[in-house]
Amino acid sequence: MTEKLIVIIGAGNVATNLAFAFKNKTEAKIHIHGKTEKSTKNLAEKLNAPYSFKVKEIPQNADLYILSVNDDAVFDLAENTLLKEKAENNLIVHTAGSIDIEVLKNISGNYGVFYPLQTFSKNKILDFTNIPICIEASSGFNYNKLRKFALEISEDVRNFNSEQRKYIHLAAVFANNFTNRILTFAEEILDEKDIDFNILYPLIEETFSKIQKEKPSKIQTGPAARNDKTILKLHLEMLKNKPDLYKIYSFVSENILKSEK
Repeated sequence: MTEKLIVIIGAGNVATNLAFAFKNKTEAKIHIHGKTEKSTKNLAEKLNAPYSFKVKEIPQNADLYILSVNDDAVFDLAENTLLKEKAENNLIVHTAGSIDIEVLKNISGNYGVFYPLQTFSKNKILDFTNIPICIEASSGFNYNKLRKFALEISEDVRNFNSEQRKYIHLAAVFANNFTNRILTFAEEILDEKDIDFNILYPLIEETFSKIQKEKPSKIQTGPAARNDKTILKLHLEMLKNKPDLYKIYSFVSENILKSEK
């Protein structure tokens, strides 16, 4: 059987983790293509894989082309005639949460989406076994082909259309990106009083443990949930010199109060 070839276009956080997942869990050959020489070469050398910087150097007729780049770059590459020559009639996908599948239709007659729902970083390579991979394809044949690729690295492969995926991505921004920002505010509050952020670790751990067993809407606690006006007033007074945090505390508390009525 011919060894499969996967071309990963990109060398950022998602691309890096995908490259290692396919390298570690499949027999496929990996080719890395990137715009930045340092990061592209660094990733390729870690994988002992070939790499390229120019689109004309991308291998032709690969089994799968994965565009794992920022959103603007997806649109740019979708108009790249050289990439079309390389990938035409071969399966090409992007990994973006909020970009429609149809953006790739001019590159190849066989296209799709391969969206791993997780937060990634280059310095921490994740095991994809339990990471949901949301896939969509231009045909049933391409869907089955893409699903096989996904199942090689993850046990959680789900079919969502572009409209559904946009809402998954939006929810993920609230669940991950905004949550992390809120924790950054907590860090800032503690730092001002020389208190180590690690004092919150057990609380954070318990919070995320609980939401794996019960919906977040069912486990809300705190002064707003109790309608504790004295504490709410005290906290706002403490934040009077931090207008951004004051606004966030006020808005979220008011929202909780409304939901608890």
